[in-house]
This record gives sequence, C-alpha cells and structure tokens, in this order.
Amino acid sequence: MSNYREIIESILRRMVPAIVVGALGWWLLTSVNESDSWRAMPRLLLGMAFLVLAAIILGPPVARLVAEPFGGLFYPVERYSRPQPVYGIPESRRVKGLYEEAIVEFEKIAEDYPDEVRPYTGMIDIAICNLEDPDRARQMYQRGMSVLKRDKDKETLAKKYSAIRSRVNAKPETVQVPFNKHSNSENDDPGP
Repeated sequence: MSNYREIIESILRRMVPAIVVGALGWWLLTSVNESDSWRAMPRLLLGMAFLVLAAIILGPPVARLVAEPFGGLFYPVERYSRPQPVYGIPESRRVKGLYEEAIVEFEKIAEDYPDEVRPYTGMIDIAICNLEDPDRARQMYQRGMSVLKRDKDKETLAKKYSAIRSRVNAKPETVQVPFNKHSNSENDDPGP
C-alpha cells in the first residue's frame, strides 16, 4: 500500500513528456496525405516511433500500478529485521507435561520479544490450568502489564487473563483494562 503514492507520483512526473511525445506522434500519423503513401512512409514510421516512445515513457509506472496488488502474493514487501519468535518449543514442552520448562521457554521469548503478548498468555495459561497456581499467574500478568508498551497489547493481555481465569475454578477476580478511548479505567492492577 505504501508504494501506491510513489507510483502515482512517478506517473504524474512522466505524464507531461509522454503526452507531448504521443501528441507529436499522433500529429505525424494523422497529417499524412493518402495519395502520396511512399513519400509519407518516413513520416508514418516517425509518428509510430513517437507513439512507442510515449508508451515506453509511461509504461513502467502504469505496469507497477497494475501489478502492485498481485506482486505481494509472490514477492512480499514486508520484511522482518530479525527472526520471528518460535512458540513450538514451549508449546511442545507443555504438551509433554514439562510445564516448568515450557514457562522457562516462554520467558525467553518474552525477554527477546518484549512487545509480544503471546508468551505472557502462554505462561498464565500454564500457571492457572496446569499448575493451578493463580498467584503465580497474577505475577506473570502484572509483569506483562508492566513490560508491554501499547495500550492495545495491555488490553489484549487483560482480556485473555480474565478469560483464562474463568476457565477453571479460580476465585473470580476483577480485571481492569488499561485506559484507552474505549475504556474509562486507568488502573492496570487486576485487583485482590
């Protein structure tokens, strides 16, 4: 999407020279007298050459404009500056019943990728559902809320924490979502 502006600017920059060259080619083609076709041949060829030149001037950015939506399918524009987190290791350890090792792996991911919500929800889920330790889950939740920077991520973590707690027989707890335009609360603390 960000390339569209650049493409449109390129088309607009090339438009004037392409119109001038194309108009000259059109004039050369339409000003030929039919009765004198052999002597008009150079004029016809020159007129066609100018039309081709106008197409060459304007063609590349127009082709990019048409190809941009489909090019992303084969050549994605988005690049990551580093590898994305691998959640398979902690999740496989959890499936094998190695809950503490899974938490350690989630903590490594949380340390390496501080903007990710998923490691905190994974640790909270293990602490509540597998280890049945809601106090530890609350500590993980509070740590996640203090580390995450974006309000959207904090809101997501608060909602998931509340949902995970509701799946087991844990004591109901009021979780307040961080303040944003949809909420009136500024308190990140989940309560008692």
